[in-house]
Amino acid sequence: MTELDQLIEAAFKSEGQQETVNKVYLSLLKTDLFVPIKKTTEDNVSAEEPFIPLFAKVDDKLFMVVFDTLERLTAWAGNDYEKMDYVELMGREVVTGINENVYLCLNLGTPFYKEFSPDEVQRLKMVVGRIEQLMRKE
Repeated sequence: MTELDQLIEAAFKSEGQQETVNKVYLSLLKTDLFVPIKKTTEDNVSAEEPFIPLFAKVDDKLFMVVFDTLERLTAWAGNDYEKMDYVELMGREVVTGINENVYLCLNLGTPFYKEFSPDEVQRLKMVVGRIEQLMRKE
């Protein structure tokens, strides 16, 4: 069980009390995440887009999958693992780079799976912005 698992479990048990939800958000932003991406080739890499994350489209909604351990990513990918690559990014980097209409799916297929709606992603982006402002003032 990872730290994020424990915090997500506590947030669910608290029925979404803001204090426990905020702990999930802050931990997510500090955590190294493993993002499955399309296998890198000369045709799909450019200076602007060094990698292409894998997305799922369900009912006209886009979902981006991330994992807090490489083991979870490989378990999720199963036999398709060899057909993809991955990048490791801090949670805050994932959040700031994600499109505003995309759902962020943490640890798909695990007991503590957490889906962050586009509204939650926007809130996380605001938190990152505030942290960056505070760091610039120091």
